[in-house]
Amino acid sequence: MTTKQVSELLGTPSVRKVKGQFKYWQSYYWGSTKSADKLIARVKERIPNAVITDSGNHFHAFRGGASSGSRQDSYLWVTFTVPERTI
Repeated sequence: MTTKQVSELLGTPSVRKVKGQFKYWQSYYWGSTKSADKLIARVKERIPNAVITDSGNHFHAFRGGASSGSRQDSYLWVTFTVPERTI
């Protein structure tokens, strides 16, 4: 499965593929106690055969002036693989 296919299934461009694993993330502005449970549920709903390998919350304290999408953003993330279909 390609990154483009996964992006289309999840309905977001926030997907990358590195070393055979997909990473899906969602930036947020406020709330260090958030969890990636909703992202995991979305992946499992849209790609039922996905295997979740890790997830987390990259919290970055607000410092002002950071542009959206920068390394200073806080974001929830989930990594997963999609097994190739066997015949």
